[in-house]
Amino acid sequence: MWRYATKRMTGEKIGENELETILEAIRLAPSAYGLQPYKVIVTENKELLHEIYEKACPQVVVLQCSHLLIFKAKKKLNEAYVEGFLNEIKQLRNPTDEYIEAYRHKIHNAIINPEMNTFSWAVHQTYIALGYATFAAAQLGIDATPIEGFDPRALNQLLSLNVEDEEAVVMLTLGYRDEKEDRLAHQPKVRKPLNLLIERI
Repeated sequence: MWRYATKRMTGEKIGENELETILEAIRLAPSAYGLQPYKVIVTENKELLHEIYEKACPQVVVLQCSHLLIFKAKKKLNEAYVEGFLNEIKQLRNPTDEYIEAYRHKIHNAIINPEMNTFSWAVHQTYIALGYATFAAAQLGIDATPIEGFDPRALNQLLSLNVEDEEAVVMLTLGYRDEKEDRLAHQPKVRKPLNLLIERI
């Protein structure tokens, strides 16, 4: 009930411990097969934030936030990526070779499936991580604004991303609301009642 998509922030910095807690929530978020087909760029660089505002996302909150998180999703997962993940499982869980081979086969069957759009799948996984970050921020009393309304081509260019491999898909501003300037700060939350949103069968 407390959180909302904050449109104006004060510029006050959030603490490093709070930031690390939010990033850890992203790290621990669930993803299909545990593959985490995304990365997150964290910036508080005012010059970069101004460039993003000018060239990719003319939303004032980008200039006013403490930190901007930019979620980028992978376009494809190659064998090296999968094997790196499987090696992590080996080190942490000490599984049998048979288990690893079966898991490798399961992952490959999904990734090389011609009916599967790997980038679309990766974007869906990225949004799960976004949700965890938004909730973690709210738990800490930190405002967060998810942003899809930006020019992805311009943002990819600003970040020098290799779009054959990955693309920026969503952003999240972190900071503190400016209650005097944000017209939504004291507005009631508009949501469907449960009986119109939830179906029990």
